[in-house]
Amino acid sequence: MIRRALACLALAAGAATAGAASFDVGALMDLLKNQKGGKATFHETRHMAILERPVETTGELVFTPPDKLEKRSTGLNAERMVVDRDTLSIERGSRRQVLALRDHPQVAVFIESIRGTLAGDRASLEKTYNLALEGDARRWRLVLTPRDAQLTRIVTRIAISGAEAQVRRIEIEQADGDRSVMLVTPVPP
Repeated sequence: MIRRALACLALAAGAATAGAASFDVGALMDLLKNQKGGKATFHETRHMAILERPVETTGELVFTPPDKLEKRSTGLNAERMVVDRDTLSIERGSRRQVLALRDHPQVAVFIESIRGTLAGDRASLEKTYNLALEGDARRWRLVLTPRDAQLTRIVTRIAISGAEAQVRRIEIEQADGDRSVMLVTPVPP
């Protein structure tokens, strides 16, 4: 009886280890790309060298696969940013600015890391970043480091964490020492 229980435990442990071993970047991208998009609330804290205190922003994120991402910030820093394919629109009050991402690589590098991850677009991410995955499907952390030396002058590392197919945290470390942490809470459909 005890021997059988120990054998069952050993098999269960082996299955858990095999399941963890099979969770790699490809498995994560498959989980993410099978999502239909969705909404989430966020709380972002930006630490900038030129400011004494961090800037905090809250709002809502909306992702429509494969390439539309909207960020609506509320409060003192209210703005609406919409990335649709290769265009970024920024609205602050009555002012509206439209940018082509190809003309602003310093902005595109941040957007593509998030949008590529949400879309589960490994090929897009690997064009710009080296990818390293930690954890398992229940709790994972994807670390993106720029492949290009020029991009390392803008961003040193982006770490995106989550559970299953939901992104929960986005950390961006810039080369100038500035950094931001965004906590993401999915809104049920």
